[in-house]
Amino acid sequence: MTKKDQRKQEDDCKEQKTDEDTEGRKVVTNEKKGIAMRVITILSALMGGVAFLARSQGVESSVDHDDKDVTCGSAVKFTHSESGNKYFLNSANQNMGSGSGQQLVTMIANKGKQDSLWLLREGHGQPQCAPGDPLECGQRIRLTHLNTMKNLHTHHVRSPLSRQQEVSGFGEDGEGDTGDDWIIVCGSGAKTLKRSTKFRVQHVDTKRYLSATEQVKFTEQNCGGNCPILHHLEVAARSSPDRNTEFKVELGVHLSK
Repeated sequence: MTKKDQRKQEDDCKEQKTDEDTEGRKVVTNEKKGIAMRVITILSALMGGVAFLARSQGVESSVDHDDKDVTCGSAVKFTHSESGNKYFLNSANQNMGSGSGQQLVTMIANKGKQDSLWLLREGHGQPQCAPGDPLECGQRIRLTHLNTMKNLHTHHVRSPLSRQQEVSGFGEDGEGDTGDDWIIVCGSGAKTLKRSTKFRVQHVDTKRYLSATEQVKFTEQNCGGNCPILHHLEVAARSSPDRNTEFKVELGVHLSK
């Protein structure tokens, strides 16, 4: 091979690599655009304040109807059975002072806060689920915090109060890793997740269940007088299912076809 041919081959390889990099960036950009469009749809629905608020490509946004399916692309609030449905899964742009130092996730007794809205999405690396499709029992999902775009996450780090497994917000722009994946666990015989029924979510990587209890909350004694999460319940992941691991979709803006 002449030097001229060798240079041409090297130039062709560089062009091919550039094309591959460009395509890779396009895939990431398109995925982020898809998430952004879902968020825009949800926020538009929230500002409308009526039962049916938007129609886009055959997808409707509606406020709660208890007997209907929970669907992909919806933004919902999760309440907690053990506390009598008084507390809601919550996060904010604030990091833990211990453990992993990742974003705080707690249960808060204020259902009006927008910090309690979570976007329901397909699991990490899974095919994108269509907005409005019912979520099936056993399906792998991510719960993305709408305000901060961090995913509900757990890993082998101790939680600060109960010393169970820490639950946090993780990732950037809705993208993290498999530690963000949860399985929907429904009651006996159920095929899809309903808005009116109790359910659990089990972490894919560690097999732990999302949990909370009124017996474990942040107080002045364990968090200090200026604690920003005073009276919040600790959210953790525990090894076995019980009443502390039961949740329900209480409020939200639901997409349906």
